[in-house]
Amino acid sequence: MYKTSGSTPASLLPTSGSSSPTFRSSHPVARLFKSRVARTLCLGYVGFCALFTLKHLFPYHSKPEPLVYRHFDLERTYDPDESYSVVSNLSSSVILSKMFSFSTPDITDNIQPFYIRATGTPQPDEITLATFVPQDELSELAALVERFSGPVSVVLHIEHPSDVPGASNPIKRLHSMRASNPKLREQVDIHLITTPANHRQAAVLQQDNLHRNLARFFARSDFVLLMDSDGSLPVTDVAKSFKNDPQWMEKLRTGNVFVLPGFNVSMLEPNERSDSFNMDSSHAELVPALNQAGFPTTKGSLLQEVQDGRIVLSDKTWKKTIRNVDFNTWVTQTRLSAIQNYDPYFSPSVVIRRDKMLWCPERFGNNHAACMFELYLSGADFWVLPNDFTINTSTRPEVEITERE
Repeated sequence: MYKTSGSTPASLLPTSGSSSPTFRSSHPVARLFKSRVARTLCLGYVGFCALFTLKHLFPYHSKPEPLVYRHFDLERTYDPDESYSVVSNLSSSVILSKMFSFSTPDITDNIQPFYIRATGTPQPDEITLATFVPQDELSELAALVERFSGPVSVVLHIEHPSDVPGASNPIKRLHSMRASNPKLREQVDIHLITTPANHRQAAVLQQDNLHRNLARFFARSDFVLLMDSDGSLPVTDVAKSFKNDPQWMEKLRTGNVFVLPGFNVSMLEPNERSDSFNMDSSHAELVPALNQAGFPTTKGSLLQEVQDGRIVLSDKTWKKTIRNVDFNTWVTQTRLSAIQNYDPYFSPSVVIRRDKMLWCPERFGNNHAACMFELYLSGADFWVLPNDFTINTSTRPEVEITERE
């Protein structure tokens, strides 16, 4: 057994009256937690937190369902496997008023898409002619379908139609034309806008860019030929040109713009016409040098008419200062030609995608050049078609562009 030398420290010896040593803690925190008051306060705080949490948790689970959830079923808006969308619950008036926010409610509330639907069903890769016609120029519809064999999307804007005997009724004329023309029934979708009688006339006149957007939006194919309502006609088979060249179609799908050069029929004195033309010279100072039946349908025949002076260049495509489409170059052109120097006043007929391209800015009203300039600023490349063109024989004055537009 081991023995220790020396005496035992006094701190380890038992105190008097005690049979075992006592260890005392001098740390204040330890003494605080041994206090009955501190333990009571801690338990009280924990209880308060539990009651506070329960007070806010139970009302959250027991409150009534929000009104929006009782009247609106949340579903996937765009489900590729479902034909139904919750957007379908919105009225056409609400959708159109948001789409065309620069138009007044009197206009958007009176838009009737597919007022008359064509009997034919276009294929997705077809080119739809998208345009609009004035109510006094319904005969242009017949001329369009005679020259264009594909689908047509037309906006017709009429001012407060009347059933008063003797009053002009374009709706009746439209149905009469359609009944007598099989091509109109098969090819043409008509989207109708009726202006209320109490609408401000000044606002009605500034709607052409709305018409262009509507005709394009409701086209039923992936590509559109945008044409103005100035009497221009596509005299060549534009759709065939694209079908014969897969590279053109690929450029079209990727967002390029294809320009159809425009030409006008020369206006002559009535006694200068070489062919018979049924028009009284006492009622008109000038007459077209060619009627529609005599329009050239090939580039070669067109150039001959230009040389003879019966057809001239259109100011919408050919500019005297900056020629977007240089005519001398186009004469010998056999392939696509890119436009290098863009003119902000450029406003030709073009072939574009129906979607994924900027729309005509409605704030510029009738300004067709604003539509083209918007596409140009977005980065789209403009290409001139080598063998396709349009011819305009209309004698009516062009719509005036205001200073604001």
